[in-house]
Amino acid sequence: MDKTKKHILKRAGTCVAVMLMLYLFNRLTNQAFFSQRNLTMLLKQASVLMILTSSLMLLLIETNIDLSGGAGVYLSGVTCALLVVKCGWPIFPAIVVTIMVGIMMGAVNGFFIGRIGLPAFIVTLAAQQIFRGTGYVLTDCATIGPMPKQFTAISENFIPPAISVAAVILIFAAFAFINLRNYRRMGKWYGTKGHLVENLLLGAMVAAVAIWVFYGYKGIPMAAVIAGLIAFMSYIITTKTTFGRKIFLIGGNKEASRLAGINIENIVFKSYLYEGLMYGIGGIVLTARLGGAASTGGNLLELDAVAAACIGGVSMSGGAGSIMGCISGVLILTAIDNVMSLMNISSYLQMVIKGIILLFAVCLDLYTNKAKFKFKLKK
Repeated sequence: MDKTKKHILKRAGTCVAVMLMLYLFNRLTNQAFFSQRNLTMLLKQASVLMILTSSLMLLLIETNIDLSGGAGVYLSGVTCALLVVKCGWPIFPAIVVTIMVGIMMGAVNGFFIGRIGLPAFIVTLAAQQIFRGTGYVLTDCATIGPMPKQFTAISENFIPPAISVAAVILIFAAFAFINLRNYRRMGKWYGTKGHLVENLLLGAMVAAVAIWVFYGYKGIPMAAVIAGLIAFMSYIITTKTTFGRKIFLIGGNKEASRLAGINIENIVFKSYLYEGLMYGIGGIVLTARLGGAASTGGNLLELDAVAAACIGGVSMSGGAGSIMGCISGVLILTAIDNVMSLMNISSYLQMVIKGIILLFAVCLDLYTNKAKFKFKLKK
């Protein structure tokens, strides 16, 4: 069987699996899952996780990790809530300071891991305790709120349905244009004509579902817009910049990257700075969604981000991963969360199930890497 047929069968199998999963989710929730309102709320629910996963992806690709993500998001939210509610600051300066605090937290991790050379696991585990403990000290474990309506609008407002539909159509048109241009310019490097048609059909299906969802309810949630912009920024970084290419090279072979003249310490430091930026933005969006900074904010968010990245195909061995895969992983994990909530499954059992999913995703990644290694040896 040639590569084209294998690729088509793989894509078809993936589509069938997704459709079966959606059908199962809908049946388990008595038709509540596949409603326009629930799917819109699911996107809003996934926004903070998407923001954190899009930056964690870079760290995993370069064989690093961050266990302080949830605590960083929480402390950023606490900072913003204290400035707005307790200190009476205007919203914009509070947001700027919150983002700066997030970047500073990322800089702390980046300094000890990238510059000093300490293990990422130990540094970020310690940072998790420091960041969350600092938030508890500042708030005495109390919820800081309520936030003003102008602030909660960052997460709770919607783009009107008509504008949302127009945006979806424009995005699909851009997607189709880019695929057609790449097919004409790259030739065999892009793939066959069947591959082009397959991409366009898949994009059209996603656009049709998005139009049905957004036009039928309130439109696109602002939180989803922010998460989408962050995901797009991560896509540009990983595919269109020298910095992104160096991250993949470091993850593929660190010693070879060093011999090639890549400043690994500097790249790692910048990666954690970017992660810190996501702390700030994620904390703002989460605080806007909750209406305040709760003591449970961001709890175990870093583990959800790791699970979503693994489900999306980011290799724990480094050197492989894509933002599209991360988006898929975030949506799958959030959908599972959503289904369990609709089925009234206890939060404790949900933790057990998500732990099993994370373990399964890592085992699948390990098996895939071993299979690739054996294939290379045979060749």
